[in-house]
Amino acid sequence: TFIYAMLVNPEAQRKAQGEIDSVVGRNRLPDFSDRPNLPYVEAVYREVMRWHPVTPLGLAHSTSADDVYNGYFIPKGNFTFCVHAVIPSILTQELRSSPTYGQYCVIYRVID
Repeated sequence: TFIYAMLVNPEAQRKAQGEIDSVVGRNRLPDFSDRPNLPYVEAVYREVMRWHPVTPLGLAHSTSADDVYNGYFIPKGNFTFCVHAVIPSILTQELRSSPTYGQYCVIYRVID
């Protein structure tokens, strides 16, 4: 997602690289002590994580009884998670038409 964001936003990439160059320089890699001095890079990082976190976020749920959903058997006591990348198509349509997200919603994968 980060690479995609930088490809479609070359100005953001230039700005982030400029901030890194001015704070860190070109003779070393950034480390955590540089983080407070890199607010734009931090904002880019947070935005990319908002688009698509690297791990499922949310609380696990446990089924209280056996269930069948769309033909799939889910046994009682099974732990389930909501995976952020699986967004119902109606929500995805709302995001695609949103002026906030608009053109960037091509990154969502929908499972119906």
